[in-house]
Amino acid sequence: MKQIKLIFLLFYVMATAIHAVGQQEIVTIPKEKQDDIDRYKELVVRYKQANNSQQAAFYLNKIAFIYWEFGNPKEAINYFLETIPLNEKVGNYNDIKAVYSNIALIYSDMDRLDLTLEYFYKSLEARRKLNNKGEVAAGLIDVAYIHTALNQSEKAIQLLEEALELSREVNNPRLILNSLKLLAQNYDNLGNKAKATEYGAMANAYEQQLATQQIKTEYETKVVKSQAEAERERMQRTQQELLMSLRELQSKAMQDSLNFVVLRKQDSLRKAEEEAQRKQTEIDLLNTDRMLKEAQLREREAQSRVQRIIIFAGAIFVLVLIISSVAIYKNYTDKKKANELLNLQNIEIQQQRDQIQKQNENISKSINYAQGIQRALLPPQSNLQAIFPESFIFFRPRDVVSGDYYWFKELTTGYGSNEKTGKVAVSAIDCTGHGVPGAFLSMIGYNLLDDIVFRGIHKPGAILTELNNGIRRTLRQDETDNRDGMDMALCVVDTKTNIVEFSGAKNPLVYVVNNEVNRIRGDKESIGGGMDYRNDEFTTHVIKVESPTWFYMFSDGFIDQFGGPDGRKYMIKNFIDLLAGISILPPDQQREILKNTLKDWLGTKYPQVDDILVVGFKIDPK
Repeated sequence: MKQIKLIFLLFYVMATAIHAVGQQEIVTIPKEKQDDIDRYKELVVRYKQANNSQQAAFYLNKIAFIYWEFGNPKEAINYFLETIPLNEKVGNYNDIKAVYSNIALIYSDMDRLDLTLEYFYKSLEARRKLNNKGEVAAGLIDVAYIHTALNQSEKAIQLLEEALELSREVNNPRLILNSLKLLAQNYDNLGNKAKATEYGAMANAYEQQLATQQIKTEYETKVVKSQAEAERERMQRTQQELLMSLRELQSKAMQDSLNFVVLRKQDSLRKAEEEAQRKQTEIDLLNTDRMLKEAQLREREAQSRVQRIIIFAGAIFVLVLIISSVAIYKNYTDKKKANELLNLQNIEIQQQRDQIQKQNENISKSINYAQGIQRALLPPQSNLQAIFPESFIFFRPRDVVSGDYYWFKELTTGYGSNEKTGKVAVSAIDCTGHGVPGAFLSMIGYNLLDDIVFRGIHKPGAILTELNNGIRRTLRQDETDNRDGMDMALCVVDTKTNIVEFSGAKNPLVYVVNNEVNRIRGDKESIGGGMDYRNDEFTTHVIKVESPTWFYMFSDGFIDQFGGPDGRKYMIKNFIDLLAGISILPPDQQREILKNTLKDWLGTKYPQVDDILVVGFKIDPK
């Protein structure tokens, strides 16, 4: 389906402006992206050396997308093509078909429809190897788009008839719808008005059927999307923080200090000489020569002992040196092994980070898609201005999707009647929480309100009572621990008699008449949540408008917002004073003052803590 959406977008862009390759401006790649490219290239080399073709192709693909994003199509194509033999090696035809489709899109940006067609055909060939009829149908539609753009309608029809048959076999609604629309267009191009009308009617009928099923599908996917949100939080909590402690080996080289004790035995030559001299007179001169030889012998023996001591000390020194060298070498090898292990763990951390980043991107895309659905569901503000020319809606969700929503409806006599009663229902609703859970609850409430007034229930208190019971039934709150609910303010305005009926679930109604501020509190109970089924209605208050009067309904987002110099809440009193001050101004200026007041209150220190909604309208009996 992603392929089809991309191709559909491609032809919309081609219909408005085609950029040739010579017109493309290469945007300088930011430093952080260039760092990513360098890191990915290093990982590609490592994985190729490790014979891990799948991971090498994964990082080549990421490099190609960066070059594509920053206007370097040639490099993007080169890196995309480099993944093909790696994916073929492991039989990964799913990635091969995606790569060929990406290259086709790049060539379409370059106004090279001949190469676009060539690579879409290569993508189709890879899809056929997947033995997946849905993939083959999507590939046939891709190729048919290009043949249509080249005015080759007969070839396009041949491909589309095969695509339609496969799409029906796998019961893929979007593929069926796209095939029908393209068949109608190509038959029209050939001048076959009968066939074009036939396929156009089939496409319109099928599209209406899909629209009817959409709300049901949105309810059924609530749990899945909530699980996706939970999965993102779980992945963020369980990301491993790998700590590497390098074992430090301390080598204590034992050095034995050698004390060379050279015992020199001093020959007392002096004594010998004295002795010789004493005996010289008693013995022959030959005795003197003999004594000298004996002294020389003793000296040589002493020198020999010194040499032996030096040799022994040297041997000990060499042994200590060898032991120290072995210890140093072992310390070096241990550090080398530890560094290799650390590098391997860093690669694993990088892989996990990239996987989490990819999952976050997928979740963000799903949430953005939900935002489009919610915006399509809410009526445009211009519809309220058509009923009350002086009116405005200040709507600022905290996240991509909102748990606050507004609802208004011109009331009819009920049960499918188009006869208008002259009454208009206007409401501001604040659901439990914000973000995706709050948005789903808002969609449930919106449809329940439409159903209640369709059945002819027009009294505000009765509407809130029916909505409370409907929320409890839909969420099965008597059977489960679910306590989701909503606070709201609802007005029913009789434009003929200028009578306003109000009922509130916790939220009040503020109205300003003749510079006097009035506040009507809602009932203390919420809609749904822990509240039981109630037979008694919510309280309905009646206001007779005799002078120009501004009415305001709002959620608690503005009131509970932290900010200002002291970081405190804005509070209800300050908010009512603000409404009283702006009530004399035109609606556009009122909305702008609310916007600027909130901006100044937040400053740069405080984030928005909740969804914010303010609905205002003026009734002038004149």
